[in-house]
Amino acid sequence: MLTQTTTALLEGLLDPADEQTWRAFDARYRPILIAFGRRLGLPPEDAADAAQEALARFVKSYRGGKYDRGRGRLHSWIIGIARNCIGELRQRKAAHWRERGMSAIVDLPDRAAMTRMWDEECEHELLRQGLDELRQHTKTDAGTIRAFEMLALDGRRPADVASELSITLNDVYLAKHRCLKRLRAILIRLEQLYEIN
Repeated sequence: MLTQTTTALLEGLLDPADEQTWRAFDARYRPILIAFGRRLGLPPEDAADAAQEALARFVKSYRGGKYDRGRGRLHSWIIGIARNCIGELRQRKAAHWRERGMSAIVDLPDRAAMTRMWDEECEHELLRQGLDELRQHTKTDAGTIRAFEMLALDGRRPADVASELSITLNDVYLAKHRCLKRLRAILIRLEQLYEIN
């Protein structure tokens, strides 16, 4: 479970011996970086490579004192690092493609579009973590969660959910209400941890 704020993680990253903080930072940002690379057209393996390179560059630059909070938000800096890593990877691939006579166009979206993509991937990751916490770390009944997932995530009709789970229509709506209430509380806490607002 990620429990440190981004500020606490950043402070811990200054200590090269603090492997626990590095693992927490990695667990928080690697999935977002990989998804970001995939959104920018990288195959899974290349997206993972670009994420690894972005994280390594980030920590090296951060420990070198290059991040200044007064000049912008953390996510803007990480986006810039990730954009450079992805662009360089795509350029290396383009050179290989040119050698084979294939198209070598490697345009990346502008900053505003990339920021929107980053924000969307952050939201997806927070939702994934929130749902995971709802399933594993709350006392919410598994049947209640299943009804909620079928209704809210799968887009199933309430009557179909009730029929399939052999519960009343009222139980379906109660499941949705209970899960949404708990999920909102989880997401608010996660947003504070990520300093997203």
